Amino acid sequence: AWGVPGYYVKLDGDTLINDSQLGLRYSGSEITGHAIEKVNYKWERTDSINGVKYNEMIVSFNQPYKGTYKVYARAYDNGIALKQAYSLGSAEKTLLHDDNTTIYFAPKAELVKDAGTMPIDSVKALSFPAEIKLENGKNITLSNTSLKDYPEMELNANTEVSNMLKVGLRPMYKGNDMIKAVLPVTFETPWLKMEIKK
Repeated sequence: AWGVPGYYVKLDGDTLINDSQLGLRYSGSEITGHAIEKVNYKWERTDSINGVKYNEMIVSFNQPYKGTYKVYARAYDNGIALKQAYSLGSAEKTLLHDDNTTIYFAPKAELVKDAGTMPIDSVKALSFPAEIKLENGKNITLSNTSLKDYPEMELNANTEVSNMLKVGLRPMYKGNDMIKAVLPVTFETPWLKMEIKK
C-alpha cells in the first residue's frame, strides 16, 4: 500500500499479526514494482541455526535510481522469520533515517515482563528477545539473529496507533551528538524471528 511492502500472519485461520510494514527509510526512494523471485513450497530446506525445516519465499522490489531490495520470508511449523537485503546502486553508504518496520498485534497483546504482563502501548526501548502474550492465549517470542555489521535494533510502542510495536534502529552517541545509522551500499538486516507458542 502507498508503495510500502507489508505482511500479515495467520495461524489456523486466526489473525496473529495484522497488516504490517516492511522496509527501511533512506533518502526517500519509492518502490515501483515487485516480483516473486523464488518460492519453496515443500518443507525440504533446513535452518542452519536450529535445524528445523521451513518454506521460503523471496520477493524483489524495484526502486528507480536506488537499486533493489529483497525480502526473504520463511515459514516454520511454529513461526516465521523475515530478512531484508539491500543493494542501493552507486552510493558508497546510506544513512538510515529510521527503521519503519511495524508489527500490529491482533486482537490484543501484552508484553510478558518478569512475573506479569504490561500493555504493548507502554513499551519503550525494549531489546530482543521479547515475549508477547495474545488475548487468545497464544504467546509469540520475538528475536533477531546476529547484529554483526548492523546497528542495534529495539522495540518501541507506536504512540500514534494502539496495540502496535515498531522495530527501530538504535542510534549511536558520540558525546552529546546522536549519530544515526550509516550502512554500506549492500547489506542485509538480521533475521527477525517470531516463534508462536500455543
